[in-house]
Amino acid sequence: MPHEWDSAEYVSKWIEDGDKTDPERAEQITALVGLIQRSAEESIEVLDLGAGYGIVTREIFTAYPNAQVVCLDGSAEMLKHGKARLADLENQLSFIVASFDSPNWLATLPANRQFDAVVSSRAIHHVVDDRKQALYKEIFQLLKPGGCFVNHDLVRKPDDPIRDNHDPFGTVEDQVVWLENIGFIDVECFWQTEGRALFGGYKSW
Repeated sequence: MPHEWDSAEYVSKWIEDGDKTDPERAEQITALVGLIQRSAEESIEVLDLGAGYGIVTREIFTAYPNAQVVCLDGSAEMLKHGKARLADLENQLSFIVASFDSPNWLATLPANRQFDAVVSSRAIHHVVDDRKQALYKEIFQLLKPGGCFVNHDLVRKPDDPIRDNHDPFGTVEDQVVWLENIGFIDVECFWQTEGRALFGGYKSW
């Protein structure tokens, strides 16, 4: 069934369920942030795609207390919860309501801004594979030299059909190839289990 990201009731219930399962992905979120590979003292700039209620952003600040993070999400309701949960860090945050399902999302970012890292967790799987490939190209252009893109997401096995149009999970094998073809280096699937994977790569210096 389609998600109702504009519904306050739906989003609150989704987050309530998420809070119960977040401990299961805590290790992967920590690993995701560890792949940024910058000095802990640096004022790194990070874009969190599909930032939601802030679980990845919070971990970024644990590792990089001087970071500046842009939280982008297509759901204003989700970002409302993110703002509340990250209120102690408001001077280091900005929030953008935009859907990366369309290239129009790029126009919502500050002109010419680039990032040390673009990260995402359980969000990009919502877009179809053709759009994923285009999005990865857009992300590559947003990265500073040496920057990384890391995605912790739902994936499907190569022989599994696409489940439905609302969650068109791609295979991690395909997505690794796409990243390499775009120009990312050191592309790897860093962790994988049934239905989930942590993968990404870097932009050369």
